[in-house]
Amino acid sequence: MSVKLLHLYHDIMNLYGDYGNIVILKKHLEDQGLNVVLDKKSIHDEVVFKDYDFIFIGSGTERNLDFVLEDLKNKSDALKEYIENNGIILCTGNSFEMFGNKIDNNEALKLFDYEVRRDKDRTTSDIIYESQYLKNPVVGFVNKQTKIYHNMNPFFSVAFGVGENEKNDYEGVKYKNFYGTHVSGPILVRNPELLEKLVMDIAKSNQSGFKPKKVQYTNEEKGYELVLSELKKRQEGK
Repeated sequence: MSVKLLHLYHDIMNLYGDYGNIVILKKHLEDQGLNVVLDKKSIHDEVVFKDYDFIFIGSGTERNLDFVLEDLKNKSDALKEYIENNGIILCTGNSFEMFGNKIDNNEALKLFDYEVRRDKDRTTSDIIYESQYLKNPVVGFVNKQTKIYHNMNPFFSVAFGVGENEKNDYEGVKYKNFYGTHVSGPILVRNPELLEKLVMDIAKSNQSGFKPKKVQYTNEEKGYELVLSELKKRQEGK
């Protein structure tokens, strides 16, 4: 059997090297001995979500996000079914904003109970986030022009950097196997534990009784430790 990955809106939601997430995910799945099929779909393409073991949407300009939102509205029922049936989705940057009720006064997908408000000014920050789903912190970069307000289960708590709004204590959304975060760029490249969690989740959902291989990624681990060390110095004011 093949593991099927979908890079959705690969051409217009792909800022900050977001494509690196799907590239490294595919490589790590193949390192586990799995046959991986990667599909790329965009505006107006027909998509059967249930055919995929994993879906990724990256970040885009606000204008492109609005185009994508209108396209996804035509697919929202199937997308909701995929999420409720424990389909695995990662949305980075501003892409997860579409899944709430509103972006400003414009109706969004209404799949989750949150609202997005766009600001005049852009917020940028390196970050250290912690998660109940991971042993190690997540490092990365946020570049956004919005605040999000919700009472859902957050993906992260903020150790260093910016959060979803002026309270600044949480970030992102985790619902079943949906992961949404404003962290932009190659979050999976920078964070080996999060990457391996998704690899195992995808493999196990595809093959019952899957037994992982032990594969060492020394350079990825060293890169993560270096970035975390430097950010912790800034966190501590050194």
